Amino acid sequence: MKLGTLGFGQSRKIEQRFPSQPQLILAVSSSDISSARYLARIQKLTHEAQAIDGVTGVKSVTAGPKSFQDALASPFWSRLLIAKDRKSTNVILFTEGRDPEKLIRRLEGIVHELDQKDFRIHIAGTPYVVEMLRRSLVHDFRYFSLTAVVLFGLTMAAMFQSIRVFLGMLVTCTNAVLLTLLLQSVFGKKIGILTVNLGTIVFVVALSHLVYMTFNWQTLADRMHRLGKESPDLGADARRMTFPASFWSMICASLGFASLLIVQAKPLRELGFGGVLGSVVAFICAYLMYPPFLRWAVPRKSKLVEAEPPPWFWSRRFALLSAAVVLASVALGFGLKQVNTDPSLLDYFKPHQELRDGLEYVDHNGGCNPLTLVVSASDGSKLNTDAAYQKMWTLHGALENYKDVGTVISLPTLLAEGDRVPFSFLISYEKMMELMAQPKYARVGKSFVTEDREQAVFLLRMVEERRSKYRVDVVDDLRSVARKHGFKTALVGSIYYLQGRLAQLVASSLVTGLFWLNVLFIAIAWIVARSIRGTVAMIVSLTLVPLCMLGGIGWLHVPMDVISAPATNVCIGIAIDSMIHLVFGVRRAQRDGKKGWAAWVAAREEQWRGIVYSDVIIAAGFAIFVLSDFPPTQRFGLVVLAGCIIDILANLFVLPLLGGAQLKKR
Repeated sequence: MKLGTLGFGQSRKIEQRFPSQPQLILAVSSSDISSARYLARIQKLTHEAQAIDGVTGVKSVTAGPKSFQDALASPFWSRLLIAKDRKSTNVILFTEGRDPEKLIRRLEGIVHELDQKDFRIHIAGTPYVVEMLRRSLVHDFRYFSLTAVVLFGLTMAAMFQSIRVFLGMLVTCTNAVLLTLLLQSVFGKKIGILTVNLGTIVFVVALSHLVYMTFNWQTLADRMHRLGKESPDLGADARRMTFPASFWSMICASLGFASLLIVQAKPLRELGFGGVLGSVVAFICAYLMYPPFLRWAVPRKSKLVEAEPPPWFWSRRFALLSAAVVLASVALGFGLKQVNTDPSLLDYFKPHQELRDGLEYVDHNGGCNPLTLVVSASDGSKLNTDAAYQKMWTLHGALENYKDVGTVISLPTLLAEGDRVPFSFLISYEKMMELMAQPKYARVGKSFVTEDREQAVFLLRMVEERRSKYRVDVVDDLRSVARKHGFKTALVGSIYYLQGRLAQLVASSLVTGLFWLNVLFIAIAWIVARSIRGTVAMIVSLTLVPLCMLGGIGWLHVPMDVISAPATNVCIGIAIDSMIHLVFGVRRAQRDGKKGWAAWVAAREEQWRGIVYSDVIIAAGFAIFVLSDFPPTQRFGLVVLAGCIIDILANLFVLPLLGGAQLKKR
């Protein structure tokens, strides 16, 4: 079975064998959870929650156990409903799981109405977390993507001070985005957790082509002015000058995103498809739509662009600066081992906000992330005997004692509840299971044991705050605990395990994607540079980007979640783009008779504006994401900002030194 489908496949099998419903948890804290006032309010909360469309059932200390004292004494109800510190109880909502948006909004209204100083209600549960993630992504997509586009536009306008150039860039980039999203829809691809930022990425890819074309247009105008000549069509000349470099940049960007198509994480494959499509569309739009605007516009430089370094600046080798960049990159590279691709669920939400506070409270009082273990006896025996019951109780206790496990609900706790019924000693465990599978008892037995009595479920709520291992390693530990107590783990599922598998896939995808991108880039670097030294220089300079970015993330302990991980691909694409334009500048200088270092100096003088200002425009646009209230979006913006700085240093200083400086003095 493929790694990418293993977690989802096991979860589906668990749902088929042990039918259950998504759960919402309301942890309600108070100074006295046994008081009549508290219990009356719990009863009201239970009643109002039951009336919500989409809620199929509610369990609380007033709906399930006979009384509060009965819940305390029950091995089943005490674990399900009462916190270990006796400072809160849980109201469990069972939902249909079809459309959580309306359900959550109605529930939030009830919570807002009933929440008081001595009756604090904290919400958790998979449907709630999923809805909060959806809201954050939609909010950022609507507001921050639009604001990023506005910042792109303002930066472009400030640099070029031409309404015609500004309109051309805005129209071209916007059309590239809209056409990409339209084609995505035609191919049946929906906006997912990673493709939500695809529009901004396509805008940036298209904008990069336009920035280089515009600066080449200005460079050609300057040359013609110095020679006392005029070109009949500067726009066409700039297009021809920029096209070869842009074409290979598009190929590299497409291959970079295509490298995600071979990984096993579905969200990354979706981003790979959208990225390839967007790269091609951005290139086509740039060269079909933008040149007419250049023919319409008049070349002029803003004061910002005219403030360029003195002529001698680019003739310097900057050996010390380049060496410092390389050494810093190597040092940062040691942080790669510390990159955390499996961050806590709490890291997806900002501290000191209602959602995060609620999750932290629930996490502290029994765990907030569900995990399901399906076990069977190692010797293949049935689980409806007294001996099996005692062994399962022992396993239950061992699982509860594992440090990352909060609350555990299992078949033995259910049977222990049955043992509390008068004259239950006259009923066998098999008969008890049959009774609990009847409609009278809501068929609860079917949710814990199979009809052949060979497999049973352990429902765990995992604690996120104190987790120090990767989730998949925690699950392996729990498998070992089961083996030690005479059971084998047949299936593992639920959100905790799926997150662990996805984190594992993100880590392997980063390695696999970057490896194949470098392999493909070697061939393209050779085609572009046409020399061994130039090819090696391009590869070394490109390697500095992921070393600095991912290594820095590791050293700073920044969580690398699935949403912010693609920022690395964006920055590598920007770096490749800059390299190719610079190397094509070297080739043009060589055709004009310059050789060696002189050709690199000429290329830097010609292309530094495109390299610097394209990164400045991109950084200005992505900077807005730092203001988001959604930490993954913030991290995405910060990583791109850092990547833009590294791109400039690697391409304007390290690459020329490695590719063109004299190896020894004559």
